[in-house]
Amino acid sequence: MKDYIFQTFSSEHIIYIFICSSIWFLLPFIGKNYASKSQQRNIALALISVTLLQEFLHYFYKISLNSFNPAQDISLHMCGFSLFISCYALYTRNQTAFELAFFWGIAGALQAIITPDPTRFYFGYISTLWSFLSHGLIILNVFWMIFVFDMRCRRYSLLNTVLITNGAIFVVGIINKLIGNGANYWFICEKPSGENPALVGEWPYYLITFQLAGILFMMLIYLPMWISVKRNLSKETSRA
Repeated sequence: MKDYIFQTFSSEHIIYIFICSSIWFLLPFIGKNYASKSQQRNIALALISVTLLQEFLHYFYKISLNSFNPAQDISLHMCGFSLFISCYALYTRNQTAFELAFFWGIAGALQAIITPDPTRFYFGYISTLWSFLSHGLIILNVFWMIFVFDMRCRRYSLLNTVLITNGAIFVVGIINKLIGNGANYWFICEKPSGENPALVGEWPYYLITFQLAGILFMMLIYLPMWISVKRNLSKETSRA
């Protein structure tokens, strides 16, 4: 594993992206068109179980190797929040939880898949697989809610998410301070590695461009949702 080097957009990376993309669309398609309501619910429960199981197994794996570091390994990054929120939304179909999972999950997990940080792959192939598995499951959970459960974002969901995000940044910043030992959850204290064009400048300047890029990215992923919701509202109005 010491000789293993993950390279962005290498053949290995492209294969991971292809597999994730295929599952994101294939499984919801099957669930929507060929599964009964009870089967859809059971598959959602299975997704929750797999998502949580792989996360806790990752904890136990690192603990068993005496390499668990509270400053790095707690699920306090945006994707960590998204992982648990997406499970909660899958189980309860809570609207606010769905919207947070939609914006945080897709925006955060998709960036982690397209522009991963190889410096966080401490255990070579195992860390790489785990990273794509956990981030891929977040997006799969959200797509299941969109395409199978027909959940949609509300009108001011983007604004609400931006406000909640800034509140969360403040809280996570305090947590970083309390944990100490170089804790950098949400990459508030130090610029992360990885080839990300949104990371311009050093601390604290990259925080400004990072947030602006994040809002822009959330607007882009919200656009198809907004068009879909607006189209449905137009149809309902014309029928009335």
